[in-house]
Amino acid sequence: MKKSGFLVFLLVILQSCGVDSDVLEYAKDQINITLIFPEDDSECTEGIIVSDTQSELVFEWLDENDNSPYIVHLTNVVSEQTELIESDDSDVAITLDRGVPYSWFVTGKLNSTSEIWNFYNEGPGLESAVPYPATAISPVSGASISQTSTTVNLIWKSEDPDDDIVSYDLFFGEAKDPQLYGTDITETRFNDIPVEADKTYYWKIITKDSIGNESTSEVFTFSVG
Repeated sequence: MKKSGFLVFLLVILQSCGVDSDVLEYAKDQINITLIFPEDDSECTEGIIVSDTQSELVFEWLDENDNSPYIVHLTNVVSEQTELIESDDSDVAITLDRGVPYSWFVTGKLNSTSEIWNFYNEGPGLESAVPYPATAISPVSGASISQTSTTVNLIWKSEDPDDDIVSYDLFFGEAKDPQLYGTDITETRFNDIPVEADKTYYWKIITKDSIGNESTSEVFTFSVG
């Protein structure tokens, strides 16, 4: 595997951005499975070539608590289709399209889960890669921020194998399918969004690159109080 130049230390970023310690503990408590391969934000050149358009890759993870059976949640970023693959072991071989970016995470019994990782399955067919879907940095999806908060700063992370991201569109609101809130944002944050106590909010990010490729994140959520 060829590891891309960007290595993101998530907890360092969270702490430097002033994220509340309760939010950090929430994120830590929810993650019990450690992903191993394919690596995060990488260009994967390994695997068995099945055809000109497909290859087989062995996904691997670590779970000291043995929460099997597991489900691999694998999303083709281009088609936005998610496939669920069951496994009784901490690895499974999956056939993938070549030249396509993917995101993946693993869940087990007793609500165990892993982080969400992204990778690009290298191969012929794409002159420009689609950006990876954005992930929420702050607030962590599912978190509850202080009831006294009157505004919130939304912070996210997004990467692209071609390193040619140009802007983002932000969707935000109280509806589970949030409405467009800001367009052509050039930073990975949007500050001072008004919020009210005892309400739940939803948001997502569309990432756009220099030649028109786009990826849509999952819908993140947080509550106030």
